Amino acid sequence: MNLLVLIGHIFMNSMIPILILIGVGFVLDRKFKLDLYTLSKLNFYILLPTFIFRAMYEAKLNSGTLEIVFVAFCVLILNSLLSDIVGRMQGYDVAKIATLKNCVMFNNVGNMGVALAIFVFTNVPYVIDGATPYANLGLVSVVSIMIIQTISSNTYGFYQAGAGRLSPRDALKVVFHMPMVYAIPMALLCQLLPFDLHGLFFFAPLNIFANAFVGVAMIALGVQINRTPLNFFKLDVMLATTLRLVISPLIAAAMTILFIKFYGPMHPIAAQTIIITYSVPTAINMSLIAIEMKNNPEYATQIVMGTTILSAVTMPLFITIAYYLFPLY
Repeated sequence: MNLLVLIGHIFMNSMIPILILIGVGFVLDRKFKLDLYTLSKLNFYILLPTFIFRAMYEAKLNSGTLEIVFVAFCVLILNSLLSDIVGRMQGYDVAKIATLKNCVMFNNVGNMGVALAIFVFTNVPYVIDGATPYANLGLVSVVSIMIIQTISSNTYGFYQAGAGRLSPRDALKVVFHMPMVYAIPMALLCQLLPFDLHGLFFFAPLNIFANAFVGVAMIALGVQINRTPLNFFKLDVMLATTLRLVISPLIAAAMTILFIKFYGPMHPIAAQTIIITYSVPTAINMSLIAIEMKNNPEYATQIVMGTTILSAVTMPLFITIAYYLFPLY
């Protein structure tokens, strides 16, 4: 596995597109002073719910994915506990600890994770006689983790961000006013229907809105960056970045090893995918949630940008570690 090729691919195919979209938002805000809260409302009340509904509805699951979901959930809990401990040791207030936890717990698996898995498992050393026999399992494994990340980030993540600033009751009220909370169970219920929704009249506009989410979210992030003095080398940002890009995939590796030791074998591709997925940077949504909840948006934005840029170096390292920890042969 050529590390330089992998770093180059990640930079060109993941970093550059993200930075271009963010740059558009940055430049537009410099020139026109966009309304950030209008963009935030557009994202959370229209674009994100449709994006989540489509992703959840189209997810193809089987009984084997439950093992992956279980390990992914354990990693999520451990990330939360570790972030809480670090935040308390640093003397952060409740609101800042909530933002730190969100930025460490929830990653960009929906965009970068899926694209990364497709690239990794369709290239050497996973190509056999010109075929890519591991691509489908790798993609299913990523989708399994994406589901637990999507459900938890858009329910507990929102509650956590609000609880840092509001009472628990008021934070719950905010969560249940968010359409994406209802998009998740609706999509899962629609999977049980005896017919396909893709051919129905409402799926075409839903698709248009869902496709617009990533672009508008990146533009909103660019607007926030224009209004935020970025300093990736501040201690609080570097701590969060280290937790997200280094400690989290190490926890994922440890949990996967423990699961195999005490429960039973797991396919090497599934095991590798867990580590790879937890090495991706903080979810863009965490910056948007911080903006929406008015909870340390500058801090969240710095973490998102810092982890996104530095992940071009750390992700290839953990892809290689995963390959050697759980070899195919």
